Amino acid sequence: MKVQPTFQRQQRGATLIVVLIMLLVITIVGVLAIRVAMTSLNIATNSQIGQLLLQTSDTPTNILLNRSSYKNLTSVMSVVGKAISDQKDPLARGREYVFCYKPTAALQVNSVLDMTVLIPPTAIAADDTKATVDTTETNRSGFCDLEQDFGSAREAVVTQVAIKYIVGPNTDAAPGSDLDRGTDASGGSNVQQGKVDGRVRVTATAILPNYSSADLADVQRECIGNGSAVGYINDNADAGLRTKKTMADCLTEYGIPVNTQIQEIDLKTRFVQVSAPT
Repeated sequence: MKVQPTFQRQQRGATLIVVLIMLLVITIVGVLAIRVAMTSLNIATNSQIGQLLLQTSDTPTNILLNRSSYKNLTSVMSVVGKAISDQKDPLARGREYVFCYKPTAALQVNSVLDMTVLIPPTAIAADDTKATVDTTETNRSGFCDLEQDFGSAREAVVTQVAIKYIVGPNTDAAPGSDLDRGTDASGGSNVQQGKVDGRVRVTATAILPNYSSADLADVQRECIGNGSAVGYINDNADAGLRTKKTMADCLTEYGIPVNTQIQEIDLKTRFVQVSAPT
């Protein structure tokens, strides 16, 4: 029987240990590479979602500000016009006029026929108190349907818009105060009369419902509202409402990405200075 030298048996054991160590190192490097790739993917996805929501939430406001004529914007058949017109009744102040941005619908964006009027909770109510629907305005079609009211063919984002009349003094400078003495700004122009003064705040919330951690029907009922339920307010910028829970807060609790854009619109009578101020 031939006996192998002892040092050869030791070398074979060392080779096995080296191979195992190399496999361990390769495994660790592979796991780290996968984690880095997943992190980069998540960052890219979050950036894409944020950009998509930002652009979508900004679209309704852009339409109202830049693509709507003053006449159409302040018409009583528009949500903005309705919000301004209702301020003749002091009891109507503070209400939200809600509609869903549906560019593919037959009705024009901002149509009063697709509007729901919400009454915010009182200042002394609990922060998680929901809104109520005005009993004189019982239409519920202003609530976005998270499962079908998408803003594009991609069927990704739903956008809900709330209009609120801003109550309070306007601190802007007096009309014409910035003109030079002796300036005649009305020369050769036709001055339009009868325009309505008003300040409204537009709150547009873009929603990505497919990321919901719960059934969308439950989210719809709890956060937004439907034919039988009412969700939370959209706009909590007024005094007494700043700690109140909003629709966006509720959606975030369900893991749904949202982006809210707020824009204030000043609607003023056209003033011209025909003589120097005294």
